Amino acid sequence: MAEKTNLNVAPYYDDFESTDNFVKTLFRPGFAIQARELTQLQSALQNQISQHGGHIFKEGAMVIPGAVAYNRAYHSLKLASTFAGETVDPSQYFSTTTPVTITGATTGVTATVIGFDAATSTDQPTLYLRYINTGTDGVTNIFADGENLSANSGITHTTAYSASAESATTFTSVYSRGAGSSVANMSGSAGPAAALDNVVTVEAGIFYIRGHFVETTEQILVLDKYSN
Repeated sequence: MAEKTNLNVAPYYDDFESTDNFVKTLFRPGFAIQARELTQLQSALQNQISQHGGHIFKEGAMVIPGAVAYNRAYHSLKLASTFAGETVDPSQYFSTTTPVTITGATTGVTATVIGFDAATSTDQPTLYLRYINTGTDGVTNIFADGENLSANSGITHTTAYSASAESATTFTSVYSRGAGSSVANMSGSAGPAAALDNVVTVEAGIFYIRGHFVETTEQILVLDKYSN
């Protein structure tokens, strides 16, 4: 499958055409090399690779494991939108190089932050977690509604909070009762703050796409933030 981008335009002028049956570009000493020739050289080589790849692999095929998995036990945590009067920035709790660990002031539960979603008009700022340890009671294994959180690294919303200082609060669900009803009906943003989600993950790997062997990082598609 050909590239979507047309490179036969300025300044590349890549007019390589496989039906011309040119598979090699020769360069002569003492003559300047043109950018067009170098571009066509890449196209000729790529054409050879894609012809072999297309014989071996289907479009979109997994070449080196990038396995797809479905996970019904992916943990999320809603945060209150503000802390100490400042808008909470959930990205402050996520790092791809040095994972951030958060601790609940009430429960003592600890978890590593593995992702986040910014607040929307309908959803609270959300962290995705991998729980590490149960709470101080040895039993509680998720964060409680309305408890303050601290992180093991500095956090900045507007004010800068040092490592181990409380810098966010978990969301507290909102409930209301309908007239004459004994059942609590959720209104507004519903809770609890800690939830199980369902996600699809694709591991890092190499895939055959449009005649190229493309390397991808691990990717996660959250199907439902707050329910599995």
